[in-house]
Amino acid sequence: MIKEKRLSRAKTAESVGISSRKAQALIDGLLERGVDVHGFMLIRHSMVACEAWRAPVYPEAPHMAYSVSKSFLATAIGFALDEGLMTAETKFLDIFPEYRPAKGDERLEKLTVLELVAMTSGKKAAMTNRKEYDWIQSYVDSKWETEPGQLWRYINENYYIASAMLSRVSGMSVTEYLTPRLYEPLGMEIPFWETCPQGFECGGWGLSVTTEDIAKLLLCYHNRGVFDGVQVIPESWAVEAVKKQNDNSQTQSKSDSMAGYGYGFWRCAGMENTYRCEGVYSQYAICFEDYDACLVITGSHANLQETLDIIWQYMPAVFIEEDSEAEGAAVSIPAKQPLVSGKRPELEKQLDGRVYSIGRKLFLNAIGLPVSVLPMPAVFFSKQRGGNITDVSFKFDADGVTMSWKEDGPAENTIRAAMDGSFAPGEISVGEVRFEVRSSARWNDDNTLEICVIPLSAVAERHLYFTFKGNRIKLYPDSVPGIDEKAKVMGETLKCILTGRYFHTWIDILVPQVKNILQPKHHGKIKK
Repeated sequence: MIKEKRLSRAKTAESVGISSRKAQALIDGLLERGVDVHGFMLIRHSMVACEAWRAPVYPEAPHMAYSVSKSFLATAIGFALDEGLMTAETKFLDIFPEYRPAKGDERLEKLTVLELVAMTSGKKAAMTNRKEYDWIQSYVDSKWETEPGQLWRYINENYYIASAMLSRVSGMSVTEYLTPRLYEPLGMEIPFWETCPQGFECGGWGLSVTTEDIAKLLLCYHNRGVFDGVQVIPESWAVEAVKKQNDNSQTQSKSDSMAGYGYGFWRCAGMENTYRCEGVYSQYAICFEDYDACLVITGSHANLQETLDIIWQYMPAVFIEEDSEAEGAAVSIPAKQPLVSGKRPELEKQLDGRVYSIGRKLFLNAIGLPVSVLPMPAVFFSKQRGGNITDVSFKFDADGVTMSWKEDGPAENTIRAAMDGSFAPGEISVGEVRFEVRSSARWNDDNTLEICVIPLSAVAERHLYFTFKGNRIKLYPDSVPGIDEKAKVMGETLKCILTGRYFHTWIDILVPQVKNILQPKHHGKIKK
């Protein structure tokens, strides 16, 4: 059992040189622009000055880190280099000689672990459908763009390969390797990290940690690897990993994505002498080197650059002269509001005990994206995404409804959704991943039941609309934020990559259709 170490809390934000009023203005500014902030921590002089969570999310709830996982994996590689398990020149085929192609591959012979974590592998891997057993072989089989070390390009799978290499040379999982080296010294609960079918941690994604855990890691780097007076991360790695090691301006289109990349860390353009951990949907941990401060945000917003632009509007004005006498104030984030049902129809009595079989969508299965009870951002990167909801049944009581169902994978799930203006707690399992959820429900009319499911660790909430007619059922799945919001951002990114009127015309045509394609209505009937 790891002994938890909480970061020190300042008496007031003002006592460590943070304006609580301006910190609240930053939170409000993010919310006003559509950034769904789940957790917020602002740290100065190694003390937490401001913190807030958006209920039903709470401080101890792990949050999906997405690509912030890379900063943790890069840290593990730093330990391995310091201990001599690997060197900067250790090659992939030194560790996995069984993957040497029979016909030979000169570029693969050169690929080193440091080129993987620096994002200069030269590979164009994109294992979007991670159902296959051997992810390493998929990487080996992917196309080359350049010689290793020549061009920076953001490739998630580089970090998976680095993770597999570390596991092979250490003889243990990355989680086991990091526990005595990082998790115990930082006082972190041992986090969950998704694995591939062969048991290697995903490396570049799949880690779930609390907002404070991310803050501890960033603070340790900011202090040159020292945490709580102890040298935890090797100093040389803590210094070098956050520097600009590679020019990423040729392959990126947004200002803060063009300022340089280290080893699992980005340099920032919005303010001088800042660097960050970054995960999709605006998971951010930003270090302000000149101000001895760190900002950590977990939440949901598809436009990463927009989130950063908002932050830069409030920085560095949030930093003020220390004032130990000022009272200050606590910052806050408005809670999410549960659904509340008004008049409840007599139909509930007829539905009790019925089991509905819901048809599969062949196209969604063909592309590997069947609809799950959980929103796509929660399951997309998992090797078992669930999906193909069926055998749905409902049991109503005075305060809510209990829904049971099956979907792909070994688990059957049951949750309770409150109808009385509260959230009911529960758990959902999709493959090996367990999600703590909060659920509410309401009747939108006499035939349409809406159920809202909020996975506390994920970036989106799911809204399921069930319409009943005789022996038939229709299911319409939706999400907040919607898939269409992410599609718009991806469309703009593609326009920067694919030049020419032809490509831009097709992008403009397809982007508005993404939501209907990936979240279509499903039809079902009472199961005989």
